[in-house]
Parts: sequence; C-alpha cells; structure tokens
Amino acid sequence: MKKKYKPTNHTNGISFFLLSALIGSFVVTSPLFAESEFNLRLTPQLLVPAGSAYFDPGFGAAAAFDWDFLIGRNLSFGVFAGAAYASMAAAANGNFTMIEGQLGPSLGWRISDRWTLGLDAGVGVYNYSFNGTNAVKPLAGLGLSAYFHLLPSLSLYTEGGYTWHGFSDTESIHGVNIGLGLSLNLGEILRPQTRVSGERLKQERVFPVSFAWYEKNSIATVRITNNEKNAITDMRLSFMLERYMNQGYQFATRTRLGPGESAEFPVTALFNETMLDLTENINANTRITLDYRSLGAKKSMSFPAAMTIYHRNAFAWDDDRRAASFVSAKDPAVSYFANFTAQGVERLLRENPSRFGTAPKNILLAAALFETLNLYGINYVVDPSSSFIELSENASALDSLNYPYQTLFYRGGDCDDLSILFCSLLEALGIESAFVTVPGHIYIAFDTGVLPEGNAVNNKQQVKGAIEHGGRLWLPVEITIPHGGFLNAVEIGAQEWNGAGGAEDTGGGDRSGIRALYPMRESWRVYRSISVPGAGDRMPEMPDEEEILRVFADSMTEFISK
Repeated sequence: MKKKYKPTNHTNGISFFLLSALIGSFVVTSPLFAESEFNLRLTPQLLVPAGSAYFDPGFGAAAAFDWDFLIGRNLSFGVFAGAAYASMAAAANGNFTMIEGQLGPSLGWRISDRWTLGLDAGVGVYNYSFNGTNAVKPLAGLGLSAYFHLLPSLSLYTEGGYTWHGFSDTESIHGVNIGLGLSLNLGEILRPQTRVSGERLKQERVFPVSFAWYEKNSIATVRITNNEKNAITDMRLSFMLERYMNQGYQFATRTRLGPGESAEFPVTALFNETMLDLTENINANTRITLDYRSLGAKKSMSFPAAMTIYHRNAFAWDDDRRAASFVSAKDPAVSYFANFTAQGVERLLRENPSRFGTAPKNILLAAALFETLNLYGINYVVDPSSSFIELSENASALDSLNYPYQTLFYRGGDCDDLSILFCSLLEALGIESAFVTVPGHIYIAFDTGVLPEGNAVNNKQQVKGAIEHGGRLWLPVEITIPHGGFLNAVEIGAQEWNGAGGAEDTGGGDRSGIRALYPMRESWRVYRSISVPGAGDRMPEMPDEEEILRVFADSMTEFISK
C-alpha cells in the first residue's frame, strides 16, 4: 500500500512567470544585451520520481531564459530563470500537479562548431495542487544539457537533471527530469549580429593611369578576424568605390576561417575609365564587404576604408615599365601628327624610290618624326620639382608625367615626357618602341626592322649604335636634343647606353641592373596603354609639309653618309 503524503500549507507566492517576464524585458533592453547572448529554451519533459512508491512518472513542459556572457573563446557564464509545469499520478489520490520556477548560475562549454555542453544549478519555489490543497514550497535542482546548433538562432536541446522538492517538514520529493526541445537565440532572431571584424593593414598608392592594372594587383591589404564561436564558411570579400566602379568587385574567397582565427587578403579592384577624369587628388570613401555563412546562415558585414586616389598624371618610378601606360598610339593628337608626317614621307618615296637606298622604312619614319618635332618647336624643359634624376632613385616619390597630347600642346617637357611622346608617335605608325633607362635618365629606342644577321642600312653598311635585344636591332634616340638632328640624337643615345655599361635590367622594371631596354608592347602586357578624355580637343598646328620633307631629306642623307 502506497504511503500517503501529508502536505503542510504555506502562503502562496507570486507567479514566477511574471518574474521571468520582468527579467526578460530588462535583459532585452539592456545595453549589455549587445555583448551577450539571450536564449529561450522550450522543452517537453519526463519527470521520474526517485525513491518514491507513492508517485508515478509524469510529463510536463519547461521554459527558461538564459543570459550568457563569454569568458573565453569557448566558455560562457550566465544566469538562467526557468519555469515548468508537471503532473504526476498519485496512488488512489488523483494527480499531483506543480508549477515551479527557479533561478541560478549556468556554465557553457563549446566543444565544437555544432556542439555545446551546459551545466546549471538553481533554487526556487513551486506551487503544487493535490487533493484540493495548494501550497508553495522550496526546490533546488542541478542540470546537465547538450546543444546541437542548427543555425546561429536555433539549436536542438537535450537535458537531464535532478530536482529536490520540499513537501513537508519531514518529507521531500526527489525527481529526475529528462527533456528534448529547442533553444532559440533571441539576439540572433531580433537583432542579428556579425561577430567578424575587419581592418585595413596597408594601402598602396592608386594611380588612375594604371586603373586596369589593379584588377590583378593589390591596392590594399585587409585583415579579417572571426570572433564567432564557430567557424565561418563560404567567405566572399568585395570592394566598392562609388562612381569609379560599376559594381562591387569580388577580390577574394576563402572556404573556412576558424573561431578566433585571422586571415589577410590583398584587395584588388575593377575600376572604370572615369578614373581618368581625375585632375586632382581625392580622399575616397571605399567599402569592404564580407559575405559569409555561420552554421549555414547567411551573414554580411562591411567596414569603410578611406583611400587616397591620385590625379591622372600622378606616377611613381617603382617600376619603369609603368610609364608605358602613358604611351598611346590612339591619342588623337598623336595620330594626327604622326600620319601627317608619314604621308609626306610616303609621297617623297613614291616620287624617288631609290633616294635613300635600302634604308629601312622604320628608320626613315623615325627620322621624319624626329625632325618634324624639331620644326614643330618641341623643347626639352627640366622640371625642378619632378626631375627624373632624383625621382628615379626614389621609388616612393611621386612624379607627374604628361600625356602625349599635353606635351604637344605645351611644346615641351622633360626627358620622360618627351620619351612618352616620341614612343607614342612611333607606335601610331606601327613601329615598335622601347624605353631606355640609364642611371638618372630615360630616353627611347625603336625597332629598326633589321635582324642582327642582316644588319645593314645601305648595302653592307651597319646600323651604327644599334642595341641587340630579343633577337632584333633597336636604335637608341636621345629625344631631349631635338635641335641637334637625328644623327646626333642616335649617336648620343648609343654613347649613353655604352657608357652605362655593366649588367642590364632583368626585365622586372626595378632597375636591378645599371641599364635597361623595355619594349613597349611587352610593358603593355602588364600596364595597359590608355588615352584620357580631352586628348582630341585640340589638334597640333603642323609645320609646312615641304619644309618637313626638306629637313628630313637632309637629315637622312647625313645619317646614311656616316
């Protein structure tokens, strides 16, 4: 025969559900909420009395609010407030029902991305109803739990615990409860958070003339740190600069970044040609965006990265080949100048095909362009603020280079400006050109069209001063002395090359040798040729064609005779 319990009456307590609601409201509105986690657990339960022959196992449901704070990468400490309802059958005396609430500390240990173990201990009160009697009694409990995280906002939750229920002055009810339910992260539901941080570590200088180059070369370096409690996956980083990009450009991806880990990424960008409208430096407000998944849920964060964009003439001599971007065969002013000159030469050669013997056509056209520039009034002007002698030795220094149409308009420039112009004129006529660098100076060379084994200008006369490079003969031209004549410019160009002596550059543009020859079309594979807006607004006023042909004929006669 089952023993009858004799309860002792106590004063009724206030509803624990009201207390839980007050605590929940306070937590949600607290500033600390943004730095912590607030979870709601909902669990159907099986309650098994221990050591009692009077009560049978029963069922119930529990709800709890958890307020957890991280105390380490994988550990959390918090408090919980819980409420539960349960009903057990009592032998021959109907049902024993309980409404209970408890409060206490909790610990959590994240053992993997998906699993967390929990421990909690609480004290509280319960209100029972039995045989027409209602009373409020104390309780205490200890619980173990495990969470399987389906999403940042949702977890499967299982628990097992022991609860002591005070019943009378001499008797207690001991019970083991088991439950399986859901845990909802209210913070992720009501106010989703991204626990990933980003920072810019390094910024490279951004020059509009090289806008296409930055698609595959870094403009900055950023570091991404994962502060989530789990690994993030499917990372996609993009960069955006309004107006100067048509859309955000995805510059990096990564499959996985573990909790607490950081990774660095070079930032590249697909700029548009609007960059070439910049005539002054600007401080641009750019944005880095990271899209990723956390436990399968899509998340996104972004952070600003202020960046200086230089004006379209700005340049640095960290790689001599970069200047190739300023060389443009499509510049309208250049095309007009070159074709005007070439048409006169073509007419002269049609009228007297044998006048210059077997002189290669590339040399004839190069000489005509050189002499036409002299007649046009082009001058070598040293700019004290941007001297190639000084700036070429300092890769971090800023220079300002003219586009070909600007040098024609100004009728002058320093050695780099004149070299850019003359190479542009040659390329406009289909003649391959090259930059030649020696310590403190830059000038040009062009492909003679003569192979080394057939090295002759007229019959067996050699091309004096030619540089053999890449299986071809290149004729150096010192463009800064247009008034001395084509022959003089070639002789001085050869002297400067031979005078530099020593090893040649390995081709990387970093002046690893003493002298270097950079074929333009090879450089354009790295630094694309561009033409800026406004290049065709004003065409050059060309010298008289007959005067051009007269000076050209005299120049070539002198050149061939030597």
